[in-house]
This record gives sequence, structure tokens and C-alpha cells, in this order.
Amino acid sequence: MLHFSAISDKNYLMFGLTLYESLCEHCAEPFTLHYLALDDEVEKVFGNLPNVIVYDLETIEKQPLFDLLKANNPSKPGDLSPFHWAMASFFTYYLLNDIGLPYCLYCDTDIFFYRNPAEIFRSVDDYSVGLVTHKHIPKNDNVSVGYFNVGVIYFRNDQDGMACLKFWRNVVADKNTPFFQVYGKCGDQAYLQIFEYIVGQGSIKTLDLDIGHGAPWNFSHCEIIDGNITWNGKFVTGEEVVVQPLVFNHFSHFRTDFENNSYKIDFDGEWGNILPNPGITETYDNYFAACKAAKEKYAL
Repeated sequence: MLHFSAISDKNYLMFGLTLYESLCEHCAEPFTLHYLALDDEVEKVFGNLPNVIVYDLETIEKQPLFDLLKANNPSKPGDLSPFHWAMASFFTYYLLNDIGLPYCLYCDTDIFFYRNPAEIFRSVDDYSVGLVTHKHIPKNDNVSVGYFNVGVIYFRNDQDGMACLKFWRNVVADKNTPFFQVYGKCGDQAYLQIFEYIVGQGSIKTLDLDIGHGAPWNFSHCEIIDGNITWNGKFVTGEEVVVQPLVFNHFSHFRTDFENNSYKIDFDGEWGNILPNPGITETYDNYFAACKAAKEKYAL
């Protein structure tokens, strides 16, 4: 059994369903998607789907440190979940510590799979933690977003995996730690760089070494042709050219306009002019079509 987790409110419901559909299409093994519903609408839709277990926010609110997290992220008018960015650590910790899952692969809802996700679990093998990088950022460069990305993260329910996961949960809840000034600039993300100092590099697998994946922040260094991604591995593998079968993409900041049959790849031009790179426009066109199909299938 492959265990995945994801989180959303109604604003990302369509993307969550698109992720789910990609799992249904490409998982060759039995799987369960553990889905944290941040509102009733999400709980209602996902509660009727096979291979899904739905959890509500009240369950996570009972965890230690949640009150501290909430106090550090006060609600604003119109906010459904101002602290949702920290739920990846809280929810995953709950699944492993309280539910007792043997392992779990957390995925942002704007992840989309093209191949069997079991390749990720095989890549992790007996490692305790599996991380993906941003690809284009040096490991020792203390930029705000960090070397690793939180879009896909694997934790095993063993001593080292739980040590990293518990640290991650605790540090995102408390801004009064020695780590906040350097690693707290981009929510929970840069804290992942500290894992190797907690358990050692031998317990952590950099998934990029085996798993092809892309995202808008590195699409300018990539091309996607015939199901393969070619990317500049300078800051990950040390190689100038890396070619891999594409397993997943992360469509961060993607926005749809179905009424006009169009989409936007970012909020305000933050990804730059990436569409001319070979295969990138087609990749976004295909994801837009997948989102539209999910919206129609589930009558959103």
C-alpha cells in the first residue's frame, strides 16, 4: 500500500482532484490518499471517493503546539486557513505518530503525476526522509526559499524520520527559535536544510537523483520532450545535462479561467518568460486540460 497525503480548502479543491485523478491513472499499486479537508465543501467531495480517507481540521487542532501556531498566524477577514502553509508538517506528523502509518509521501495539491509514483517509494528505499530540490539554487546559498522544496516530501515512521518530522512541526509553530531569522523567511520550506544536521546525510535521500520532476522556478533550465525532462544538474548532481523520465511536475501559482478557456502560469510574472522553452507550453496546456476535466467530472 502506498500512502499519500494532501491538504486543501475549497479554493484548491479542483487542483486536489486533479492530483487525485493523476494518482488513479498512474498508480499500479494499491494506494490511499489521506486528505486534510480545511472546510466542509472539500470534506463532502473527497468523502465520496475511493482510495481516500478524509480528515477534518478539528482533528489536527488537538495536536500539541497547534494553539501556538494559530497564535503566530492570526486570522484576517476572508481567510479560511491563515496557517494552512504549516499543515504539511502537522498533518504528516499526525498520520505517522497518531494513526501509525509506516510512511507517507506528502504532496501539494498542485502536483501532477505522469508515471507510477511507486518509483519515488523505490527511490527512497530504506532512507528515513526523501526530499526534492529547487534544482537551480546552490545548497549553501541562504536565499529565502531554501535549497529544498516542500511540494513533495517523504517521511518514514522510524527514529530518524520522526525526529526530522517532529522538529519541522515544532519549528514552524514557534517563531521564537534560533532558526527563525535564517530559515523562517519562506514559511516552512528552508527548515528542511536542517534535517541533515539532526540525523545525518545518510538518512536523507535527494529524490532528484532518481526522479525526474519540474516546476516553474526551474522550467527556464529545463525542457520536456516525449515524456522526458532534461535539466541543468549543476547544483544537484554536478552534471551540466541530466535526462530523466518525467514522474511529476509542480504547477505552483497556476490559475485557470475556464470561461475564456485560458490560464495564467503565475500571479504577477514571478516565473519569468519560461513558456518558450521546449515542451513547457505543451506541459501547461496538458495540465490545464486535466484541471478542466476534473472540474467537469466533479461538477465544480
